[in-house]
Amino acid sequence: MATAQSNNRRRSNSGSTRRSSTSRRSSGSNGRKPLQGRDTGYRVGSSRRQSTSRSINPRLIIVGIVGILLIIALIFGISSCVKGCSARNTKKDEAKEVKVNPEDKRVAYGVAAEETNRLAEVLDRNEAFADIAKNADKITDERLIDLAITEPDAIEFVAGSVKADGSTQPFDEAVTKGEFPKLYTFDPRWGYASYADGIVGSTGSGPVALSIASMGLSGKTTYDPATIAQAVTSAKLDNGTTGMDDSFLTNHASDAGLTATSIEASSDGIYIPLAEDGTPVVIKLKSDSGIGSNNAHWAVIISLNSDNSISVYDPTSVIATSHTWSLGAVASKTDTAYSVNAAADTAGGTDTDATPDATSEGAGETTGDESA
Repeated sequence: MATAQSNNRRRSNSGSTRRSSTSRRSSGSNGRKPLQGRDTGYRVGSSRRQSTSRSINPRLIIVGIVGILLIIALIFGISSCVKGCSARNTKKDEAKEVKVNPEDKRVAYGVAAEETNRLAEVLDRNEAFADIAKNADKITDERLIDLAITEPDAIEFVAGSVKADGSTQPFDEAVTKGEFPKLYTFDPRWGYASYADGIVGSTGSGPVALSIASMGLSGKTTYDPATIAQAVTSAKLDNGTTGMDDSFLTNHASDAGLTATSIEASSDGIYIPLAEDGTPVVIKLKSDSGIGSNNAHWAVIISLNSDNSISVYDPTSVIATSHTWSLGAVASKTDTAYSVNAAADTAGGTDTDATPDATSEGAGETTGDESA
């Protein structure tokens, strides 16, 4: 009995203890129902899923896709514009190509004919000079290359020398007595003919200078450069540094339709025949004279001008022939000088100034100085 009561008290105390403990836990939660383990697990998992959903926002994906599409469209647009512009430029270029300068297609359309022709001359010379450079190994006479470099008007002649056959053509232009023609060694009508140690184009200043004097004094074309070059060769005087020995003028001037008188190669010596009688003077210029060719060569002083300058027709240079010179400057560069007149046969017996040729019948032929 006592034992049973004792057990009841112990159970009652145990229950009180449990209720007291529960009551404390409840009061520690401020009266809220404590979370159960399953409920807590669900809420944590739900929180994670919500966070993941916010990090992959569908609207951001859409914006990104739209941005990519815009970039692609922009790229295609630029590409199309470039192609379109290129096509338009090509059409413009094709349109320009259709319009060609009627004078010379190498010159721009719309350029005046006179200007076109001037440009065409330069273009022709440039093309010819390129041919000279390409075939320089075939041009054995270096004087021809020097001629092309220093004399623009000789470029085409020098370029043609590679295939020239040495043939000549007669001078077929009209001449007037008292008017001296401008003739040059590099004229293809005679320039390719063999002469001295080269061709007339490189060594023929003597025959060409005499031809200028003969035609101007007589008004006849009987003694053209090719004819006189052959006469000098026949006399065996086609030598020396100038291609023609001085003695040809002394002893064979009639073979050029001329008479010749040696004069002093000085300002006074040259001035007298020019001033007194208007007689032209054939001169031999020193090498490196600065007048025409750098080599020693022949030229003709055709007149004394009102300002005491002189007009020199130089067979080696269009440039030297194109302007006047100081008499003193030319005389200082002159080795030999001859005043010349038309011979009786070329003057037709009407030129009272003509004097007998120095080589009349029976005059012995001289060889002159044959040293180079």
